[in-house]
Amino acid sequence: MTKNQSNITLRITALWAFSEAFLGGILHGFKMPFAGLFLAFFASLCITLIAVANKKIGVIFTATLTVIAVKFVLSPQTPPMAYFAVLVQGVAGELFFVRRRNYQFAAFGLTLFSLLYSAVQQLITLTIIFGKQFWVAMDTFFNNITKNFVTGYTPYTMLIVGIYLSCYLVAGIWGGIINGNIVRNIQTGKWLNLPLLTESLSNNDLNFTNPTTLPKKSKSSTIFVWGLLLVIAGLSYLPLFQPLFNHNKIAPILLRGLCIMLAWNFFLAPLLISHIGNWAGKYHTNNSNKTQQIILLLPQMRDIIQLSWQLAKSKSKLVSIHTFITNAVILTYYYNEHTYPNRR
Repeated sequence: MTKNQSNITLRITALWAFSEAFLGGILHGFKMPFAGLFLAFFASLCITLIAVANKKIGVIFTATLTVIAVKFVLSPQTPPMAYFAVLVQGVAGELFFVRRRNYQFAAFGLTLFSLLYSAVQQLITLTIIFGKQFWVAMDTFFNNITKNFVTGYTPYTMLIVGIYLSCYLVAGIWGGIINGNIVRNIQTGKWLNLPLLTESLSNNDLNFTNPTTLPKKSKSSTIFVWGLLLVIAGLSYLPLFQPLFNHNKIAPILLRGLCIMLAWNFFLAPLLISHIGNWAGKYHTNNSNKTQQIILLLPQMRDIIQLSWQLAKSKSKLVSIHTFITNAVILTYYYNEHTYPNRR
């Protein structure tokens, strides 16, 4: 691997880590629509750029682990499933680009997978929390509302889920085409020597919060939640409440959802975060040079994101999003010491 390949990979990894830790808040500040969709797309874009810049097998997975470790250092309050989503995207990226041949097709496939995975993950989460009866209850509810206007039984939840997945499918196809075009423009050198590369960046620094301490659940709150779970579970077995649970479809669904959310937020999630934190600490110790380089590059990534949006925000929404992505890729991929002087 050449020094230039290594530098580009490092910068893209830093951009990916920045997007995972901070980009959601920045997009909200910019009032950019569909921020969740965009974050899933941006992760697939960074993976694609790493694959284009570096043909070494395993480099995407290594970058994924680095991003997870840096994400925990900078944003330890992130839910455990967010780390899992990064891991899934990284493994998928490694598989899509394993042969390093048809980059445009692989970029399209990875982007489509990332967005559909994001959509399906939300549906699976709802089903786990409320159970399959949730969808049955929703169908019953909507059919009761529309029974005077629509004859027969209508599977409303299937229609809603179908529309929801279709939106993500369309976004995935659109994002996949953009990613494929970005790969083609990089491979053909179309973006070299653009006036954009002479833009100067601001010298503002990022103010990171101290990631070394995590708020802990107090012992009293833990005891309270355990007590609440036992009370709720006990009520479902008392004869007085049996008719409620036997004849009311909503009560068991709410009971199940409440128990699962309490158990997840107070017990399972903190346990997983603890294990992720232990792993991240060991990874940072064993790869301190790489993770430190990524963290030092984050202020420049912030500047790139801000400048890219400033140069694109005067256009219409869809055009500005496309221009913003293009600007960010150009400023990151074609970085050089003359474009962004070292900070002191």
